[in-house]
Amino acid sequence: MISHEGRARASRWLLAHGPMVALSILVVTLAIGVQRTGHTWGDDFALYLRQAKSLVDGNIGQVIADNHFNVDNAAKPGFSPYVYPWGFPLLLAPVYRVVGRDYAAFKLVEVASLVAFLWGFHAVIRRRMDRWVAFATVAFVGTTFAYLVHTDKVVSELPYMAAATLTLWWLDRIRRGRPLDAATRGQLVALGLLAMLVFNIRREGVALVAAIGVAQLLDLRGRWRTADRRAVATPYVAFAGGVVLLQLLLPSALAPEYAGSGLGQTWKKLDGAFQLAFARQVGFDELAGIGLLLAVLLVVAGIAVRLWRAPAEDAPLAVFAIGSMVIVGMIPAVADRYLLAITPFAVYFAAQAVAAIPLPRRLAPLLATALLAIGSLVHLATVRVEIRDAQAFDDAGFVVDGPETASAQAAFAAIRTYTHQDDVVAFFKVRALTYYTDRRGVQSSDLEILRQRSDYFMMRRNTGIGQPWVTADDAEEMGWTEVWSNVEWVLWRLPLYEPG
Repeated sequence: MISHEGRARASRWLLAHGPMVALSILVVTLAIGVQRTGHTWGDDFALYLRQAKSLVDGNIGQVIADNHFNVDNAAKPGFSPYVYPWGFPLLLAPVYRVVGRDYAAFKLVEVASLVAFLWGFHAVIRRRMDRWVAFATVAFVGTTFAYLVHTDKVVSELPYMAAATLTLWWLDRIRRGRPLDAATRGQLVALGLLAMLVFNIRREGVALVAAIGVAQLLDLRGRWRTADRRAVATPYVAFAGGVVLLQLLLPSALAPEYAGSGLGQTWKKLDGAFQLAFARQVGFDELAGIGLLLAVLLVVAGIAVRLWRAPAEDAPLAVFAIGSMVIVGMIPAVADRYLLAITPFAVYFAAQAVAAIPLPRRLAPLLATALLAIGSLVHLATVRVEIRDAQAFDDAGFVVDGPETASAQAAFAAIRTYTHQDDVVAFFKVRALTYYTDRRGVQSSDLEILRQRSDYFMMRRNTGIGQPWVTADDAEEMGWTEVWSNVEWVLWRLPLYEPG
C-alpha cells in the first residue's frame, strides 16, 4: 500500500514538474557544453575566490587588507570595492575546501545556480499565468546563449538571481490567501533573512526590501489602523539584524562608492548600453531600432496590464526589477551581466502582454506560448554552433586567454620566485596578481604612478591596455632591469623612484 502511494505521489510530481526536469537536464547539458577551459582576465572572480579561500584558510583580515592596498594604490581607486559581499564566497568556500582551485568545479556552482534560478522563476510566474506560457517563458530564458555562457565565469550574478527568486517565491507563499502581516512570526523572520542573503550576494538586492514594502502597502489598504505593527515590522527588523550580524562577522562595504556614479549613469545606459544588453539577453543580438522599440513597448504594456489586473501580485516583481536596474545602472562600469537578473522579468511581462490580447477561444495564451517556443528554437540553433566551437577549442588544447594559460602561469611563478613577499608588483589585473601570487600590487596605465608605487612591473608585451607599454630602450633609460621574461611577459625590477 505504501509502495503504491509512493508511486502515485511520484507520478503526480512528474506530471506536474516533468517539463521543468527535462528543461533542467537540457540546460545543464548546454551550459557545460558552451564552457571552455580556463577563465578570462576579468578579475572580479579573483577577489571572490580569494575571499572564499580566506574562509577556508582563516586569513580574512589579510585578504581585506591586501585588496584595500591594491585599490588605494591604483590609478583609479574606485575600480573595485575593498571587499565584495560575502554571500557568494560563502557558497564557493565548501567547494574550494574540497577541490582547491578548480575552475570546472566552480563553474558547476554557476550551472547549479542557473538551474535553481529557473526553478524559482517558474515557481513565481506559474501562479500568475497559464501553465504552458509560464514554462515557455522559463525555457526562453534558460536556452538563451547569454545565460548559458555566463556559467563560464565565476561571478555572482547567477547565485544572486537564484536567491532573489527564492525570496520572491517565499513572499508569494506566505501571502497566499492572506495579507503578509497575517503570516507567522517565523515566516516573516525567514523572509527578512532571505532578503538579507540576497543583499549579501549583490547590493542591488536591497530592491527586494522595497518589493516587500510594496506588497505590504497593498495588503494593508483600508486596514492600516488595525494591523499588527509588530508583524509589519518583523521582516525589516530581521533584515537589518541579519545585515548587522553578518557585518560584525564578515565586514564589507554596505554601499560601495564609485567615482562618477549616480542616476545620470542609469539614464545614459538606458539610452545605449542597456539596449544592447537586453538584445543579447533575449537571444537576438541584432534587435534594434523599430524591433527593439516594439519589444520594449510590449514589456511596458505587460507591466501596465498586470498592475491594472493584479497589482498585489505583480507590483513587487515590477519594483524589484526596476529598482535593481536603477541601482546597477548607477555604477559607471558598463557590463551586460548587471542586467541578467532583470531581463527575465521583462520577458515575463512581455509574455503577459501577448497573453492578454483579446482573442477568441483563449488563443492569446497559445500565441504567447508559440512565440516563446519559436524563440527558444532559435536560441538552440545558436547554442548548437557555440557548443561545437567550444568543443573544437578544448579538443585543440587551447585555454581561454587569462590567468590559466601556460604563459600566465609562468609569469606568476616568476613573480613568486624573484620577488619578496613585501614587494609591490605592478600588473594590469591586480586582483588576479594577488590571488595567484600573494603579492600586493598597483594597477595603472599611468607610467609615473607605476614608477612611484611599484618595486616590480610584470608587463604583458605589445599592449598598452591597462598598463604602460614600455620598450627595452625606455626601460634602459629609466634604469630598469629585466629579471625574467618569456614570449608574452617580461618582469622588470624598478629602481627607487626619483622625480624628474
